[in-house]
Amino acid sequence: MKSATLDPRWSAAMASRQFGAAAPPPVPAAPAVTAVVSAVRADDVLLGDADIGGAVGLSLPKLLEGRLLIQGASGAGKSWTLRRLLEQSARSVQQVIIDPEGEFRALADAFGHLTLEGHRLDAAALALAARRAREHRLSVLVDVSELDRDGQMKAIAAVFTALIEAPREHWHPVIVAVDEAHLFAPFGGQAAGETAVRKAAIAAVTDLMSRGRKRGLCGVLATQRLARLAKSVVSEAQNFLIGLNTLDLDIRRAAETIGWDSRRAFDRLPMLTPGDFVGVGPALSRSPAVVRIGAIQTEHKGAAPTLPPALRVAPGEAAALLDLDALLEASQRDAEVRAGAPLHPGLKAVRAFIRDAAFPDAGRIWAALRDLAPDGAAIADLGSHLAIEASAVTAALALLDSFGVVDFDGDGPGAAVRIARDMRP
Repeated sequence: MKSATLDPRWSAAMASRQFGAAAPPPVPAAPAVTAVVSAVRADDVLLGDADIGGAVGLSLPKLLEGRLLIQGASGAGKSWTLRRLLEQSARSVQQVIIDPEGEFRALADAFGHLTLEGHRLDAAALALAARRAREHRLSVLVDVSELDRDGQMKAIAAVFTALIEAPREHWHPVIVAVDEAHLFAPFGGQAAGETAVRKAAIAAVTDLMSRGRKRGLCGVLATQRLARLAKSVVSEAQNFLIGLNTLDLDIRRAAETIGWDSRRAFDRLPMLTPGDFVGVGPALSRSPAVVRIGAIQTEHKGAAPTLPPALRVAPGEAAALLDLDALLEASQRDAEVRAGAPLHPGLKAVRAFIRDAAFPDAGRIWAALRDLAPDGAAIADLGSHLAIEASAVTAALALLDSFGVVDFDGDGPGAAVRIARDMRP
């Protein structure tokens, strides 16, 4: 395969236009946030304390009207914040919690929520359980941690569709909390490369945040990456808690979300400490205010583990603990079996990839993006630069996307594409 060589001037132009544009130069520290935080009322959910002093409450009636998005980088405390909100509101409103990592079982046990195990119930059974939970106003935890990504998306689509399509007489208020929401409503990608399951999941989350409001459904979504969450979902939220951010794409989208200019966002958001969030919205504050989230009652499994001392074990003892001799014998037997066995499934996948009609164009596009990494290029520019038809570019990117090796920013020919972070040289 012949590798494409990019004109350095074109590469520099794309780098300045796309993902890698440098952050604005440092500016003097922005003045302290001087927001007017509403007084805490008796029926408010108590979130924590404002940096300007005083407790910060979240109005449940306004939350149910306006929904909520919680966002922060890994370690910023978004799952902690979601847990705090659910604990404080568990006695006041029905809850349906989507748990993709198995972190909220302790909360369900503490507050009497029924746990639905996604790996033991198929999509039809989950949908029926969700309809019955809505009818009887039962709080439930939907644990999908044992499912693969497609299985999780099928479960989410089934549950949300059932909640939305419930009869009008069952439109009781309910908080629908989703941790790691970007996994189920991802932003960008090529339509040709999206599976029916993925499209159904995105549509279900979007419906939850739009059509769900009139049906009493309050979507509360938590995500690490604003840039990875579908804009159709983000646009429906009116209340926001934005935590620590360090990536430029997320900082820019966060600035748009909370009404800050980019300079202030680049100055303030990377400096937030874990547990501090900028809150804004009808249910929180009329203008952005920094909130220190309070303590939680149930075990938070998402916290970083403590660092234990390293164990010192002699090599011979370590080999015995691993039963290394038996493993070596088993590997030898497996090698003998593989020698006469059909092709390994992984090798079949590689052969199918190479035989795909889009493979030659995919190789040229990969070479071009590799030269730009970690930056990217507009899809239309790729086609014109490499002299590849638009339909062929779409097919090649769909092939690369099916293996998860590229990321997209936007939709259609005007979107941008780059090599996925874990695939960069």
